[in-house]
Amino acid sequence: MSDVSILLPLPRDPRVPILTTIAGDGTALVDRDPFAALVTAPGDIAPKIDAAIRFEDFHVVAIRFDLCDRSTIGVCPGGVEGRLRLVLQPLYLTAGTTFAHDIAVHAFYPVPARELAAVVGELRALAGVQGASPAAPLGVSAAAVAGNAAYLARLRALVLRYARGTQLVRLTVIGQEAGSPAFAWIFRGLDRSGAAFVPLVIPVIEAIEATEQTTQLTGGDTVYNTSRLADAPSGFALATNGPRFAAATPDQRAAALEALTAIQNPLVHDTADTQCVACHVATYLAARRATTSATALATIHGRFASSHDLTVATIAGTDPRVVRAFGWAGRSPAISQRVANETAEVLSEIEARFPGP
Repeated sequence: MSDVSILLPLPRDPRVPILTTIAGDGTALVDRDPFAALVTAPGDIAPKIDAAIRFEDFHVVAIRFDLCDRSTIGVCPGGVEGRLRLVLQPLYLTAGTTFAHDIAVHAFYPVPARELAAVVGELRALAGVQGASPAAPLGVSAAAVAGNAAYLARLRALVLRYARGTQLVRLTVIGQEAGSPAFAWIFRGLDRSGAAFVPLVIPVIEAIEATEQTTQLTGGDTVYNTSRLADAPSGFALATNGPRFAAATPDQRAAALEALTAIQNPLVHDTADTQCVACHVATYLAARRATTSATALATIHGRFASSHDLTVATIAGTDPRVVRAFGWAGRSPAISQRVANETAEVLSEIEARFPGP
């Protein structure tokens, strides 16, 4: 699991990155103009602590490989481009310890279809260096934690082969809303259109051409007060509101739990039909609402199943203030159930299309 979705440890010193920063190795991973347009120029995203965020502060904290862009539901077809996805967060040092701000950009790059077999071969070689158990769940890369220079050098070379600002096809951001005393997040993105970037229209609320969602954690039993919220899949809106969920009928609660389960199932929903907020809150809400209903998560209809270990035991499932799907919340690793499920599906498709030794 940790060989195709790679969560890096935080560096001891942000001036010495584990892999690389957004500036890359002489060639920026993300050009400054789309970065500014999305992240800094609007002036509405800022850390909770009193600090400015700079382009140079963003480190690659996680890497994900896939066999397609997942723009349609189901198994990736042959002959299409793969995807390299990078998660970048601004890091800072306080009292000699490195932390990550509650802000992240996700950068998406194509991998030519003709090169996918070679990329899979290199991932297998990296897996051999890392030596993680094939049965282990998704977690922080053991080889990176150990500072394995050979592993990190090969991984860096593979990433920088495709991650260049000129090749960027999508850039998204989730970050704390500036000036909000509560925990509140902004979601938006840009898609490449020819030589330019245009605002990403958020799936399932595209009828109103929405290019941004915001959500605020409010009082009661975990309420995510979300702008432009679509009840998709049906029951999701109820799941985001604790008091309403507690007052709902058993059938309504069951539908809400099934909606959360469906959001986390990559064979049922994917980027083509999932609103931003859904993926980021479903892990915590599934656990919380299942507890309220005295329901075992494993018994909910439609739950994703795999031969790979889907265990996720991070702060993403225990703290409603954490909506990080794959990255760091301060100094705590955060991995959502959706990311674990997607990783398992990617592994299964790699094994089917590119059988290993």
